[in-house]
Amino acid sequence: MNDILVPADPADLIDRIVDLQLRLDAADDPVLQTELRRQHGLLSRLADRIMPPDDVLADLIQQLGDARRDQMTLIKDLQNCDASKEYGIAFVALSQALLATIASAAEARTGINQCYARHVAGSATGVLRDS
Repeated sequence: MNDILVPADPADLIDRIVDLQLRLDAADDPVLQTELRRQHGLLSRLADRIMPPDDVLADLIQQLGDARRDQMTLIKDLQNCDASKEYGIAFVALSQALLATIASAAEARTGINQCYARHVAGSATGVLRDS
């Protein structure tokens, strides 16, 4: 098999792990669960090797996971509104909530990249910086 290597920032890696976990939590098919666990394990081991052990990072990963989970729910709710052609106050509120979760995920991703950058900078100088 030929590998395709694509550069990704640390937040992309963590986001992918979060996505795999959410898909794994929702999966009913044992074959799909096995494949999702395999992918999740591979990427988690990579993240463990390159990401600094950091309480701030753990909080950011939790924030990202919560935002992604909320986004999935809100999108389903918006799709239900659309299917029933209900575009009133509830639809607007759901849309605003979705925008807020998108902003929360973006904030978490920025924080994850900053945490990694501090770790790399600290490793390069031989001194790890506090968050």
